[in-house]
Amino acid sequence: MERLPSYTAEVLPDYELSPTTSVASSSRPNSPLFPSRTSYHYRSERMELDLGPRKWGTRLPAYGKDGIVEGTVKVRTFKHVDRVVVSLIGKLSASHILNQVPTLSQSHTIANKSIELWSSGNPSSSNVPQGVDFPFSFTLEANGTRPMPASTSVQLPRAQANVAYIVRVDMYRRGIHLHETLQTEILYIPRTTSHYCRPFIPESGNEKRPRITESEWHRADLRLERAKTSPKLIPTSQSELGSSRSDKDKTPPQLWLPQESRYPSGHSIPFMLSLPATLAQSSSKTESSIEVQLVRVTTVQTRAGVVQQVSIVSRGCIEPGSEHGPTTTMRGTIDTGKAEREFSWSFESIVSVSYEIRATLGTTTAGLVWKLTQDVELVTHEWHGEHAAHIPSLGSSAASRTGASIIHINF
Repeated sequence: MERLPSYTAEVLPDYELSPTTSVASSSRPNSPLFPSRTSYHYRSERMELDLGPRKWGTRLPAYGKDGIVEGTVKVRTFKHVDRVVVSLIGKLSASHILNQVPTLSQSHTIANKSIELWSSGNPSSSNVPQGVDFPFSFTLEANGTRPMPASTSVQLPRAQANVAYIVRVDMYRRGIHLHETLQTEILYIPRTTSHYCRPFIPESGNEKRPRITESEWHRADLRLERAKTSPKLIPTSQSELGSSRSDKDKTPPQLWLPQESRYPSGHSIPFMLSLPATLAQSSSKTESSIEVQLVRVTTVQTRAGVVQQVSIVSRGCIEPGSEHGPTTTMRGTIDTGKAEREFSWSFESIVSVSYEIRATLGTTTAGLVWKLTQDVELVTHEWHGEHAAHIPSLGSSAASRTGASIIHINF
């Protein structure tokens, strides 16, 4: 019987298992070769781009606030080459969605920095040996007062937006010889921080407890409004008319939130609702008439117009036990969503992701409710020192990118 040839996991020397990962050379020619898992190394026909070791374990190179993009470019041959340029480019693309297809796309440049590594016009260029490494360095910093948005994606039913950054090497060649390009996406995922300090909340029912410190809290009055679901009818009976007027004459309830309005995601934020005695009912009725929500407001400006979506991130939880007196105080907490996934950001008037806390309190008058909308800002982390502030936000949804997102952007 004819014996079948044996197969092994070995690959030929210098063979690339993927277009973006190089294979480490081996001192033993017959030993198996595996893709390098220790560095970000990319190859084209005539060039190699090395962006250093895999420091954070992400599929793409990741950088935090004021991150420095350092690397080297190796040119295997300078034949017919006019010049070699490395660039750092950041762009935002916004599109209108029609029948689930992106259309009317527009692109906005966030960053565009270039360094000429080699030029045939330079007198010393002829002395450069083949295969030499050209080092380069870029700093990911904002231009002026406009912050650079993080690598991210926004997907709405009728619009989408993508932010991406790339490092690109261009080899410009003379005559009819083809221009050669080598590029990879990089991740700019800076931490946003706040000096959030949870205010002191004394234990309920303890007569000797200290009082709350009002300077640690921000208070805002709820306003009496007509419920959107109710018909806009004028009260006809004297009882309805009197009830409506009495509600308007009452002292408004107040929502108490921590004074620092920049809250880290992944936390529970305390709140209090103070109700005048004229509004307070039994505990069960009062709790059932209260609703506190944290909502995300996403806005994308496209060529077809503004698309906005409001999504509920979390609902407040009222804690059992109320303090009664001239004013009834209800306490609760509200979650700020998944850590590092929820954060406020914007870019000019094109895209914005903002957050609001919305409080609603029912009244004894049909069709009228007490309402308040309070703007808040969410950040990815609490402040833990200058060093930690420059570490990438590795819990970001963009940290799992593989480079496919750049197909949505015209670089």
